[in-house]
Amino acid sequence: MGFDLGNRGIDGVFRERTELAVKGFQRSLGLLADGLVGQITWREVVEAGYRPGGRLLYLRQPPFRGTDVVELQRMLNDLGFDPGSVNGLFDARAARAVRDFQKNAGLQDDGVVDAAVFKTLNTYAAQTLGTHQLPDKSGGYFPEDLFSGTIVVDAAHGGRDTGYVAKGGLSEADLNLAVAHEIAQILPAKEVLLTRSEDEEVSAADRAFLANSSGAKMIVSIHHAAHHTPSACGTASYYFERLGYRSHRGQMAATYVQRSVSRTLETCDIGEFGRSYEILRETNIPAVVLEPLYLTNPEELDLASDPYYPATVAEAVASALELYAGRDKAFIAV
Repeated sequence: MGFDLGNRGIDGVFRERTELAVKGFQRSLGLLADGLVGQITWREVVEAGYRPGGRLLYLRQPPFRGTDVVELQRMLNDLGFDPGSVNGLFDARAARAVRDFQKNAGLQDDGVVDAAVFKTLNTYAAQTLGTHQLPDKSGGYFPEDLFSGTIVVDAAHGGRDTGYVAKGGLSEADLNLAVAHEIAQILPAKEVLLTRSEDEEVSAADRAFLANSSGAKMIVSIHHAAHHTPSACGTASYYFERLGYRSHRGQMAATYVQRSVSRTLETCDIGEFGRSYEILRETNIPAVVLEPLYLTNPEELDLASDPYYPATVAEAVASALELYAGRDKAFIAV
C-alpha cells in the first residue's frame, strides 16, 4: 500500500518502522493513530487489499467491503450516480447507483459489478473532473424538517462491554445510557429510537441495522472519553470522513452539538473531527458521535457524577439539534 517499512522490509518482526507504517495507514483513514493493530485496523488492512475488478461485487448481507467498493463509489459519484456515502460498503444504495449507471451505459442492469463494468466505469469517469463527491445543495442542512421523522440515539457499550469504569464504579456504559434516555425524553422529533434501552450488549452491526432500517434521518451516538493522562480534558464530536469523502450534514450537525455541549458544560472545546468509527461508517444517514468529557479527568469526573449531569447534556444536545434544524448560523459563527 506504499507505506515504508524501512531497510529491513518484510521481515516478520514488528519494529519501530512497522509501527510508523501502521500509524501512517491509520492516519490516512481517520483512525486513531496509536500504532496498535486491533480489530478495526486489521479489518481496514484486509479491505485495502481488494483491487477493482479482482472479484465479483453484488448486493448481499453482510455487504462486500473494500477498496474496490470505495473506487466504485467514487467513480459513480463523479458521474452523478449517487451511491450514498463513500464508505467502502456495497449496500442497497450503491447497488441502485450501479444499476442506474448500467442502464445509462447500455449494459445489463443487474447491479453486478465485474472487471468489465469497472473498465466501462473507468472510461467514463476519466472524462470527469474527479470531484469524488456530489456537492451538498443544502449546505450541510436538511432541506426538510429534521424533526418530522425518526432520530436514533445510541448509548455506546453495554452489557459485558462496560467501556471505561471510573474510580467509584461509574461506568461509561451506564453514563451513556443515562444521557441517551434523557435525550429521548426531550428531543422534539416525531419518533426517537434507542439502540439499547437497558444494560445490554448490542453489536455495532445491530445498531447500524436499526438505524438504517428504521428510515431515521439522523443518529446521535453518546460516548465518554478516557485517557491514560489525567490532565486530558474537554468535549469532542465526530462525523463520518474517510478517504476524501465526508458527510456534509454529519459535519454540520456535529458542529452545532459540539458548540452547545462544550459551552453548557464549560469544558474545553476540542472541536469536531472526521473519523470512520464503526457507527459513523456503517450507518447510511448523517451521524454524530459525542464525547462530552473525560472520565479520567478528576474535575470532569466530578461533573459527570452529578445527578443532574445526564439531563444537562441532553438539554444541550436537544438545543443544538433545534438550532441546526432552524439553520441558526449565528450560533456556530461565534
